[in-house]
Amino acid sequence: MKKPFSEEFVWLFLLGLWMAGIFVMSSIEGTGERYWDMKILIERKGAHVFEFFVLAYLFWKVLNCNSFNFRKKIYLAFIFSLFYAVLDEFHQLFVFGREGKLPDVGIDGIGILFFLLLAGLHRSIRR
Repeated sequence: MKKPFSEEFVWLFLLGLWMAGIFVMSSIEGTGERYWDMKILIERKGAHVFEFFVLAYLFWKVLNCNSFNFRKKIYLAFIFSLFYAVLDEFHQLFVFGREGKLPDVGIDGIGILFFLLLAGLHRSIRR
């Protein structure tokens, strides 16, 4: 019996859905106020790390459906995820009360690198 959807299609769909979710969350207007409360700051930046950890995972799964070697998957997942982080911050320049900030790209990069390090660790443990 033929499957209605390929595995790659499912992962691409989930990736697109996640990217759309990031876009929608970045489109919410800010108040223009700056919060320096440490708890709020940790929650917001933690959300950035989580969002881009998952994004890197989904890019990884899409790449995993193709015949890329491990190193190429690492590079491509990193490049695609980081590029989307840059686009996300650029998008926020046009949203009232929001700012596109380079340090946020770095925080997104932490989530990306955390996933890729776990993928590398998982690979070395399996060997």
